[in-house]
Amino acid sequence: MRWPAIFCLFFLASSGSAEPVSAPDEVVRSTVAELAELVSACRLQLAADPVAVRGLIEQRLRPRADVLFATRRVLGRHWREASPEQRRRFADALYGTLVNRYASGLLLLTRDNVQVPRPGAGGRPGGDETLAEVELRIRTGLPEPVSVFLQARRNNGQWRIYDARWEDQSYVLSLRDAYADPIRREGLETVIRQLEASAGKPPGAPEARQTLAGRCLRAAMTD
Repeated sequence: MRWPAIFCLFFLASSGSAEPVSAPDEVVRSTVAELAELVSACRLQLAADPVAVRGLIEQRLRPRADVLFATRRVLGRHWREASPEQRRRFADALYGTLVNRYASGLLLLTRDNVQVPRPGAGGRPGGDETLAEVELRIRTGLPEPVSVFLQARRNNGQWRIYDARWEDQSYVLSLRDAYADPIRREGLETVIRQLEASAGKPPGAPEARQTLAGRCLRAAMTD
């Protein structure tokens, strides 16, 4: 399902934002609202420019994640065997591969079809003040919205997403299951290189592109 997968990409990214500390639901709500405004303003142009769509995801979603914590859970026991460089490369390449696979789903986003309920619907697992859960309610055309639960971790004063689950399935654990056997059979380095080939080059800032989508995004970002 593309919708849950798009929002699971929150956690497969590198952090770097320096905004003041906000509640996790507010971080997610503001990010979804910003994306919805940009997509609504430039939907047709973005549909013709897949690289700009990938760039928009990287620009707006990557700063909201705890990359090392998520990658450690995906790799499982292979984390201990990996060098720091391999850990970083695996995270970046897996992220890029998943963005290439699911990015077009972002074009379905509107101002109304994704809601983030106010505090009270989510919670802190086990009462841990460093962990939180944020619910997304996604309208997919079915009678009832689909609930996706983003798992957040407070790290260095910022809330970062590290996992997501829907229908009682953890996205991180599903990725671990998917890559455990290839890593065991072929080795981590081989799998990383395959992912890097699939991911391709980083898309860069979407508003810097000399395309209709780039010009539309530049105008939308300055309004």
